[in-house]
Amino acid sequence: MSQEETTPSLDLIRWTFTINAEHRAEIETHLKDRGLDVLVSDESNFIVTWEEPDEEVDELIEEIWDLNGAPFEVTQEEFHRFGLHVLQYTGDETAEAA
Repeated sequence: MSQEETTPSLDLIRWTFTINAEHRAEIETHLKDRGLDVLVSDESNFIVTWEEPDEEVDELIEEIWDLNGAPFEVTQEEFHRFGLHVLQYTGDETAEAA
């Protein structure tokens, strides 16, 4: 039996960051074109989610820094799927049978 720890696959990354508002449209478009989900508030505060990332994170960060004209701080959260459950409402089966 292997003593190595198994690292679960990375299922989702969430970034939060603030950009120069003048570059909002080009950064938002660039991220959406890459297939990421983007939410922007106050013209410059981004929350970006990236499901099942399939490329280098650092490269994409550098691309948006270039679009912004200057680097900025990015908070990155990583989520791993430990379980997947589907919950469904079945209703009251006795009432439906009557």
